[in-house]
Amino acid sequence: MKTLKLKDGDLCLENNEFQMVEGDQELAQSLKMVYQTRKGEFDLDRDHGLERENLLGKAFDEELLRYDVVEATAQEERISAVEDMSVVDNLQTRQRQINLVLQKEDQETLRLEGVDLA
Repeated sequence: MKTLKLKDGDLCLENNEFQMVEGDQELAQSLKMVYQTRKGEFDLDRDHGLERENLLGKAFDEELLRYDVVEATAQEERISAVEDMSVVDNLQTRQRQINLVLQKEDQETLRLEGVDLA
């Protein structure tokens, strides 16, 4: 698949032309958009996105977040499994990121690192 390249939610231009992504870069961009969208906020598809209730707060439960990430990943049919996930908290910037190792439907591995969640 081929689509427009996004950086921080904005379209990327180079020499007054839109940049495109395809292959694993496009798949990674698609997944990041799912993880960074609050489930229920996209009016055309209320099931699109990541449930954020278990993401924030003092009573953070990493196992519940794992479940939510697996559920959000299932929205992308080109991914067959979440093989590994780690959570990285930056206490200075108060941001939470995830690193993922995913198995694609063709049995190849896709790695996503530093996906911002909050």
